[in-house]
Formats: sequence, C-alpha cells, structure tokens
Amino acid sequence: MSLFKNQAPATRNQNPMSLWQQEMNSLFDRFNRNLGDFDFGGLDKFSPKIEVKEKDKNYTVFAEVPGIKEDDINVTLRDNNLILEGERKSENTVDEKDFYKSEFSYGSFYRTIPLEDEINPDSVKASYKDGILKIEMDKVKPSGQKTKKIPVLKS
Repeated sequence: MSLFKNQAPATRNQNPMSLWQQEMNSLFDRFNRNLGDFDFGGLDKFSPKIEVKEKDKNYTVFAEVPGIKEDDINVTLRDNNLILEGERKSENTVDEKDFYKSEFSYGSFYRTIPLEDEINPDSVKASYKDGILKIEMDKVKPSGQKTKKIPVLKS
C-alpha cells in the first residue's frame, strides 16, 4: 500500500517530499479529529457532551453533567464565549482488593463554546436538573450600523 495512493505521480516540478508531507499532515488531522474515539485506559479526562440550539433571538446550551453537584459547576460568559467548568468528584473510597473495574470518569473539566453573536450578559440563566445543565441567553440586536463616520474637529 502506497502512502501516496490518492496523489498523482510526481512530475518534474513536484517535489516528492512535499507529497509525503501532505499525506502526513492529513494523517495527523484524521488522528486529531478522531482522538475522542480512543480509550486511554481510564486516563481520559471527563468532558461533558454539549448541544447548542440557536434561534433568531437566543441560544440554548445543554450539557451532560451527571453526578456533579450544582455547587461544583461554574458558568461564565467572556468575550462571546460560554465557559463551562467544574469537577466530578469520586465519593466512593473502595478498598483495592474489592475493586474490579470502573469506567467512570472523574476530574475537572473546562469547555469553551464560542458563540457567533453578541450576548446580553444580563439575560443568561442557568438551571440544572437530572444531570443536564441548561443555559439560556439572549442575543443582542445588532445596531445595523457597521460604519461610523468620525468628524475631525479643528483644534
């Protein structure tokens, strides 16, 4: 199997090394895109899955954070980015001899969700029920004025 199976054969003007570099970049891009599919044997950090819904006048964000207390979740709006952070703490202390297997993820998380529109910070409301964090926020109406002429005054 050739590394260059999707590439045209090198011509006089084409450097074979650049073809190899393009293929390696593509390989790393695919690896990074699929990184979440790999099992690191419990070494992975907890990261809540999110769902963002957008309407004309608002956004609603849902985050799966089961097993986390409301007091352990922080929601911040900064520069049109919604920031979710918190920690899932292990409450069970198990004697190693009784421990067989755990697929639970514990630890802190930090998620940044970029928002396309400016948000009214006074409108942001967060609620938590049955392991789902819900954040609702209103968009700020655009002024419609993209250009503003600034007069030059005589001194």
